[in-house]
Amino acid sequence: MKKSILLIALFFAANVSFGQIDFKQGSVSDILAMAKAQNKIVMVDVMTDWCKWCIELDNKVYAKAEVYEFANTNQINYKIDAEKGEGPDFAKKYKIEGYPSVLFLDGDGNEIDRIYGYVPVKEFKEMIVDYNKGINTFGYLKDEVAKNPDNVEASLKLSDKYAMYGDKDKAKELLNNIIDIDPSNAKGKTDDAKFRLAVFSEKEQKIKDIQAFIKENPGSDQLKDAYIAVSEAYYYDMDDVPNSEKWFKETLSLYPNDDMVNSSYGQYLNQRALFYSDKGTSNEDYKKGLSFIDAALPYVSGSVNEASAYYIQSKLYYNLKDYSPAMESIDKALKIFNRKLYRDHKEKIEKQLSSK
Repeated sequence: MKKSILLIALFFAANVSFGQIDFKQGSVSDILAMAKAQNKIVMVDVMTDWCKWCIELDNKVYAKAEVYEFANTNQINYKIDAEKGEGPDFAKKYKIEGYPSVLFLDGDGNEIDRIYGYVPVKEFKEMIVDYNKGINTFGYLKDEVAKNPDNVEASLKLSDKYAMYGDKDKAKELLNNIIDIDPSNAKGKTDDAKFRLAVFSEKEQKIKDIQAFIKENPGSDQLKDAYIAVSEAYYYDMDDVPNSEKWFKETLSLYPNDDMVNSSYGQYLNQRALFYSDKGTSNEDYKKGLSFIDAALPYVSGSVNEASAYYIQSKLYYNLKDYSPAMESIDKALKIFNRKLYRDHKEKIEKQLSSK
């Protein structure tokens, strides 16, 4: 037994580093064996090479000392591409539906919990510390709420878990229970519950419910998220550009220089530009798209969405048959995110330039 543990340790002496986290190499079974031998949990970052938020997680979370120092000391860390090697079977087994999905497993491969999507540094660190302690996991919270149904903090966290796993009905049941238990919001979680319920609504009703929440809860710590949600819902759910623009402008005025607000507005401007690059039919359309990219770049600077902006900008120049600036833009995108989609687009530009 000691010999096998030693061999495993030697095998993992060579590793691949993304950011500063020590992501081990090997098969899934090798990783689980290592975790079991060291009595640690495994953090599995399930990603794809086209997932821009996976890159953002690498650059803005894994590269932070407070995260990688804890992760490297307390757990086994592993990356798996959901579209390569063991990845498709792994993704199917654990029902992965979006990327990034960060799973936490015990040495037998049983899921402890997961983090879905991009989560900022502070929240990510808090979650991995909790999961290593065995607290605030899905199972832990279910037991806690079963023992104490009036624990509104645990109920709110558990509702978020159910929502993450796709069980909105159970999430809504818990949220409504919080409102019934504490209608005056004495424990400070009822407004959170009301906002989450509003977000669960669909299309027009969703907008109405969130706007009602904003009006009725002016002091809520969920207010910024509510303003962002209305701004996005008008555009993505209703295709209502004038109202989306109006709400984004109000949100920007209320929360100037806020990273979340800037990111949301920058993505919105990128999408406006993408419409003209993909659906435009004239040079005038393509030039309109370029104006949206010019507006987006200050808001997406320093994020992976900056790569998206340069890619869309390159497409617009390509449509205008202006191939030299198209090449400059795609090179900027590739410098941020070396994505196959971008490489393929660069090849198209190179062919046009070489034919001149």
